[in-house]
Amino acid sequence: MGTRRRTTDVIKQNEPSFGSPYVLALAVIHGPDRHAIHRIVDTETKVGRSEEADFMIADTLVSDLHFTVRVNGNLYSMVDLGSTNGTHLNQNLITEGIRVRLKNFDEIQAGRTRFLFIANRFRIEE
Repeated sequence: MGTRRRTTDVIKQNEPSFGSPYVLALAVIHGPDRHAIHRIVDTETKVGRSEEADFMIADTLVSDLHFTVRVNGNLYSMVDLGSTNGTHLNQNLITEGIRVRLKNFDEIQAGRTRFLFIANRFRIEE
């Protein structure tokens, strides 16, 4: 089995990730990977059990590729990728293929794992 990717690479302070003025992350708040944090530094982040996922989760109720978080400028969204057990956003079931907007401190649930979506603004000191 390959190396588990729980956190992403550190990016240089003077290079905001893909133009967003926010630090974006998924933090596991409940489940087998509790306390794991994945910093989002690309326009699409796939979450699941597979090694193909950008954020690998050990929860057996999470599909290989369960959901994805997409970034388009300052707009953030989530899409269920046809998971077996579904994905919930703030306790509402999200239908496969439907894109839903994310905001700071939204809770996503996949299997037994609950994530907190974090979008905190930062300033670059000049």
